[in-house]
Amino acid sequence: MASAKDSAGPAWQDGLPHVLWRTQQAVHGRLQDALDGLGVTVTQLGLAVHLDELGLMSASDLSRLFHITPQSVTTALSQLERVGWVRRLPHPVHKRVILHELTEAGLAGVTDGRARVAAIDAALAGILGDGGKDEVVGRLRKLLFALEGEDPAYAAMWPVVRATP
Repeated sequence: MASAKDSAGPAWQDGLPHVLWRTQQAVHGRLQDALDGLGVTVTQLGLAVHLDELGLMSASDLSRLFHITPQSVTTALSQLERVGWVRRLPHPVHKRVILHELTEAGLAGVTDGRARVAAIDAALAGILGDGGKDEVVGRLRKLLFALEGEDPAYAAMWPVVRATP
């Protein structure tokens, strides 16, 4: 009987899916180590960065934007609320919708987190050498867009309608 090992193709560890997975795991580990002491995970920091860049958002908005489950977003937002980075606000029109907003502590944490991630980014760019980062990012975006399509423009599911005085 022939084994699956005998089938055509590269060795498992030489295949692109495996190398991408291993690389992602290694980078994620470095990022999480860099965030030690901040009290948040890489995912939680990412959510906070998006709140900083895009303003008030619901968990559903963040779930769609991040391509992760609503349950994971809700868990991450709950932790951000526990550490004092995020506060919940009722939507001014759609009362059942909860919006999330960064606190002053959250804004400071995002600033610190961005600096820590920038240091990892610089270290990775140094490993890749001149132009290597841009080449790798370009090729990975090509793969990503071919598999998932380009990122759509952000549009909140529950736009905030401000009351006029």
